[in-house]
Amino acid sequence: MSESEWSIEKARKVYGIGRNDLRFLDIDDDGYLLLKIGEHSISFEEIIRRIHSKNFEYDGYTTSFTLRVPQLIISQMNRLKSAFDKARNDLDYPGEFLAVYPVKVNQRKDCVTTVVGSDPAYGLEAGTKAELLLIQRVIGDAKQRRIICNGAKDPEYLDMIHEMQEDGFHMAVSVESVHEAKLITERFESEKTELVLRLKPYISVEGHWSHSSGRDSKFGLSIHDLFSVVELFKASGFEGCITTILAHAGSQIEDVTSFGRLGEYMTRVYVELLDMGLRNLKIIDFGGGLAIDYDSTNREDYMEEYARQLVQGIQRGLSVDSTKRPAPDILVESGRGITALGSIVVVEGLEVRSVFPEPEEYTSEELTAARDEWLGRISRTTTVKDLVPLWNEFHSIHTVPGTDLRRTLENEMIVGELESAVRRHIAETLAPRGETDFISSGMLRSFWYPEHIVVGNFSVFNAIGDYVLVHQHFPIVPHASLDVHPETTVRLVDITCDSDGEFSQFHRPQTETIWFTKDFRPMTMPKPEKGKGVPIGRLENLHGSFFVIALTGAYQDVIEMNHNLLGDLPDIEVSVSEQGRWSVTWVEGAERMGDILEEVGYKDIDTKDDPYMSGSR
Repeated sequence: MSESEWSIEKARKVYGIGRNDLRFLDIDDDGYLLLKIGEHSISFEEIIRRIHSKNFEYDGYTTSFTLRVPQLIISQMNRLKSAFDKARNDLDYPGEFLAVYPVKVNQRKDCVTTVVGSDPAYGLEAGTKAELLLIQRVIGDAKQRRIICNGAKDPEYLDMIHEMQEDGFHMAVSVESVHEAKLITERFESEKTELVLRLKPYISVEGHWSHSSGRDSKFGLSIHDLFSVVELFKASGFEGCITTILAHAGSQIEDVTSFGRLGEYMTRVYVELLDMGLRNLKIIDFGGGLAIDYDSTNREDYMEEYARQLVQGIQRGLSVDSTKRPAPDILVESGRGITALGSIVVVEGLEVRSVFPEPEEYTSEELTAARDEWLGRISRTTTVKDLVPLWNEFHSIHTVPGTDLRRTLENEMIVGELESAVRRHIAETLAPRGETDFISSGMLRSFWYPEHIVVGNFSVFNAIGDYVLVHQHFPIVPHASLDVHPETTVRLVDITCDSDGEFSQFHRPQTETIWFTKDFRPMTMPKPEKGKGVPIGRLENLHGSFFVIALTGAYQDVIEMNHNLLGDLPDIEVSVSEQGRWSVTWVEGAERMGDILEEVGYKDIDTKDDPYMSGSR
């Protein structure tokens, strides 16, 4: 691909910009990444400039930061409600739609208050005593909101629920074991109590956390426990308290048809429980599972199809026999699907390091002749299969220490030149012939592994912990130079002293012919796949530029780790008015070193400095 063939539209394709859950990103004519809210746009360059222009006015200033965008959370809430409204209207479904936000996904005040402030009917879900206290504080006098209390419950947790119930809050208590059922009958009054039976869904789904469903799940009532709990509640007069059945089939479920199976299964359980005498059962809570499209490969109408599949599944479940049953209300507990868009990590590149030296004249005629011989052998190969042993051979000879430092340097020069020649030969000669053997993962690592490392002013462990813990993919985009044909690919590494402190996975989207960088590294593939190396426009411009890591609003604040005593990045909030006026607000500085040290027991060290690098500005 020549420079003249590159376009901003191609850049959108390579990075997934503007598609599905990256619909809030775009590129302007100058190649700068844009943040879009509704019809209005602002460049990340402008956001960065506004923050850094006042750097001496802020405590805890550092060049990288987390950008909070509450309006994107509201947008997701509205999309979810609209999706179910459409499905119910299209399918003539009479049941109501209800939504609950599980605060475990992101308990930050700016996140929870955004949910509460944008919809008076939106409920909240607590999984622990601390989360319940948080919810009580946030909703204040809005006691009509549904509060679902999940999680393991000790007597103190149940007493908290009971006190809030007595104070007029709308409490719904989930029951996950026979033991909990007994505690509830001992502590609650049947005429005041609303109960939720949490079940293990005996179906299989496909998703990142699908192991949380089925009989081996740590959550919910097994089938034999369900019968025992129902009998216990009947015997104690609590069967009329059961209004809801709940099942959580997993998280990040990308196979949207799984929700149809879940809807049908849970509705059949609902019908049987009605027949068993649970006369007030009227709601099915389908938990979470709504996926976020981290690699921009899901169908465009995923959220709409999610709602449609659930409604159709319920309708199939209701038609299992000829007896008329009331259509249940539909409740969902989407967390990731609501908050993931709400935060973005913006990382400054502090410096660029090269794996191989720049080519120069060799001091040894022997090495010059060897280099030329290898180049000739590479050019004569006709298949990738022939290149692999050749690649291994020259690495075995030259990737060894030389007799002195100069000889070692020149060996590195040869390897760098030969690797470049292999990539060029594949891209210019073999790939156009239809040669695709190089797509296998082993060869991809060998041939395409990035030769440049960008040191970013952040900690992967603190800012994007799931990338290390569960290998969750997150989209990453350079903030500038998107209008030029990418020069190469790079690995973004953090400033921790840990080899896992690297963020370099990149999703290569599908194109009919492979698009290569200027140094012949693939940015796309005949079949979509993930590999190492983030495409960048101009290597020389990376120092002091920024990388934007999107969709970090779900769980990443919750699981952050202070590895190497690197704490939170500064929090910046951005919003736009209906008239298109943007505000960029410094919310809080980076976590102070003194506070982090105090967490590990050093209370006598006091400093206001943050632990991150001073950066280039």
